[in-house]
Amino acid sequence: MNNNAYSAADSIILALDTSSNTASLAVSRGARLLKSVRAGSNEKHSERLWSDIQALLSELTMTIREIDAFAVCVGPGSFTGLRIGMAAVMGFSMPHNKPIIAVTSLEAAAFAARPARLVCSMVSAYRGEFYSQLFSFDGEGVPVPQNDPMISTLETALERVDGASEVVFAGDVASLPDVVLGKSESGAELKRSIKQSDHPLAEDISSIGYVRLTRDEVETAMSVRASYVRQSEAEIKLSLGLLGSKIKRSMKSG
Repeated sequence: MNNNAYSAADSIILALDTSSNTASLAVSRGARLLKSVRAGSNEKHSERLWSDIQALLSELTMTIREIDAFAVCVGPGSFTGLRIGMAAVMGFSMPHNKPIIAVTSLEAAAFAARPARLVCSMVSAYRGEFYSQLFSFDGEGVPVPQNDPMISTLETALERVDGASEVVFAGDVASLPDVVLGKSESGAELKRSIKQSDHPLAEDISSIGYVRLTRDEVETAMSVRASYVRQSEAEIKLSLGLLGSKIKRSMKSG
């Protein structure tokens, strides 16, 4: 936990999202967004992330030392992208024990779709599958999970919200309106809509991060964990005993 004495209302938060094809960054002072940018493509995250952060901070006449807390998307999403973003904030946090706020991509997508009573976040997992999770909201607008995150086909994801007559869908569902907005299995008409975000996901990660910082719901570089929802290919091979002993030891120690 963070032991530094500063006011969350004045704290400077750097938020990172490297979970998808387009990374994004945001800097806020307390609850007020200062600036956000969309960064490079997924293939360039490792090459451009630090230079993109430097450019953003330079525009704000800030340095990385002035950041009080780091909010980061911990998944689900691109395994490689998530590791790059998380490694970056862990490296920034560790020297001065600055707090890290973990936010999932599903939480951020839900937050972007407010106001709503229930939001079903859906994030593409490729190969025709989706990560999904249903959320309500607390008094400060932070998403509250109504079920566990899941990876499945679109049809299976929709079955989990079939009992809810009024749902807003958020995330990677813009190209699927006929399926998402159809009737329930019982044939009843549904009050369903789709809300697409018009801003970088890092803005929503920053907003959730600020509230969690005020609640002291933070992690450290040693405690923060990714939310993969499903195992990476390397983890699957490890569980099946298909990796060499040296690699096994490395993964277990990590």
